[in-house]
Amino acid sequence: MNLRILLAASLSVVSVAATVSTADAQSRNNVRINQSGYSNEIAGRQTGYQQSLSVRQNGYGQFISTYQNGARNGATVGQYGRSNDAIVAQHGRRNSTVVGQNGAYNYADTYQNAYASTTGVAQIGNGHTAVTTQTGSYNGLGVIQVGEGQTANVKQSGRGNVTLVIQGDH
Repeated sequence: MNLRILLAASLSVVSVAATVSTADAQSRNNVRINQSGYSNEIAGRQTGYQQSLSVRQNGYGQFISTYQNGARNGATVGQYGRSNDAIVAQHGRRNSTVVGQNGAYNYADTYQNAYASTTGVAQIGNGHTAVTTQTGSYNGLGVIQVGEGQTANVKQSGRGNVTLVIQGDH
């Protein structure tokens, strides 16, 4: 069981770190949005330089609100299914966030401050909630939730903090 958790953590860190490289490779601000379905909403604001944002929404009643400040921040949100929300805010620079949601009634809210922090969230199933907050610098995170009704609320502060939460029901 410990080997499975270690492998899942390693894969999460590698996939989230790849987003930081993508954000660094941009020569100017970049936004991609793809929406389909019913009652989708997007709000976004990027300041600074070399920001990147990619949003894809599909299905029913999604909402995303994002704000990036500073430089070289990335954000990627996915959302399929129905009634999903995602709010991503990043200040500072070289921060990255990946949210992926699939299923119904998912909610994710991430916030990062300072620089060089990474998040990640992947939720599959129904009834999930993940709220993460990182302040300081060089923080990592990760949340993987599979199944029904999980909730994770993680807050980190300071420098160099790492957290991994895996909850499953399959």
